[in-house]
Amino acid sequence: MQQVLEDCMCCMTSQNRAIIGCGRTDAGVHARQYFAHMDHPGFDFDPVDRLNRMLPDDVTVFEFIPLHDRAHSRFDAIQRTYQYHIHLSRDPFLAPYSTYMEWASPDFGLLDRGLEFLLGLEDFRHVCLTPDRTNNTICPLNSAGFTVSTDGRRVVFTFSAARFLKSMIRIMVARLIELAMGKISLSQFEDINTGNARLKYSTIAYPQGLHLVSVQYPYLDRPLISGVGQF
Repeated sequence: MQQVLEDCMCCMTSQNRAIIGCGRTDAGVHARQYFAHMDHPGFDFDPVDRLNRMLPDDVTVFEFIPLHDRAHSRFDAIQRTYQYHIHLSRDPFLAPYSTYMEWASPDFGLLDRGLEFLLGLEDFRHVCLTPDRTNNTICPLNSAGFTVSTDGRRVVFTFSAARFLKSMIRIMVARLIELAMGKISLSQFEDINTGNARLKYSTIAYPQGLHLVSVQYPYLDRPLISGVGQF
């Protein structure tokens, strides 16, 4: 997305401008609210309308926000919120934005206990795909929970923290599902997430169910933009 934005901005302004995003996401992951910054003196036309005419259909710019010179979209963020969407009945309209899963009779009580454990965890080294590539794996969750649709056929996990590690949410979701399906016990779940044991099967949920839904800054107040698959 960064390259696409930079190419379109260059075409629009006839100048090369580096665009810094608020963070990176895995391929296939979605963002309903995303911030990026660049240095530019201003525009004498509507940049939103003009830029959106250039961008591909799966990328939309909502506004340009003037900020102070030292504002940084990545380092100034104080909280990021992600959701992970799961649907339990095949649905081609949800498929691009939610993960289909054959999940019979999930134990939501165990999900609550698993989430409670994760909320008390501070070091997420064993919930990271590449822990040796980061200097700090301490990133406690501010909140973690899930909601279930009224028909019981869709589940949405929500996680908030100041930062997240590589594939951390997709790993948490995969392990929580294994817990709720009875494939691992609560004690095994706790051991796995603290490095006392290792799963022998894949622990990363598919990317299409993951959505970045909110990024918060101390100097900016913007409402969450609703998207596909809400209930």
